[in-house]
Amino acid sequence: MLKINHNIKNKFDHLFNILVLIIIILFNRTNIVYGANINWIEVSKTPSGIQYLDRDSLYRKEKGIIEVTTKYIKVDTKTSKEIEENIYTMKINCLTNKFKDISVNGKKNLTAKWEDPNGDKLLDDVISDSCENA
Repeated sequence: MLKINHNIKNKFDHLFNILVLIIIILFNRTNIVYGANINWIEVSKTPSGIQYLDRDSLYRKEKGIIEVTTKYIKVDTKTSKEIEENIYTMKINCLTNKFKDISVNGKKNLTAKWEDPNGDKLLDDVISDSCENA
């Protein structure tokens, strides 16, 4: 009789362990990715593209230097359809109006150098809007 109860207890313990393991697997939330809120604001538009920036990503790095996430959508000038989208993390020097793309589509650019926007309306507008709102 004692041996039968022991076998039943072993089976119950085994089932209980399996149930606990299933519960842990089902309710394990560590694989959920919590994305940051993105507040895309259209800054500028030309026939060849649209420039957005994430106002919530504006971050002051040091005196006159800010960091911001931007999105550029390339547009086909003939059909006005979107043909490409790129997301940049930019550093902007508000004192010199220069920028550098330190990340493109999540890939870090370790060789980024300060550049002049050279009259590019989209870049000029991102720089001025970002510096005004930093």
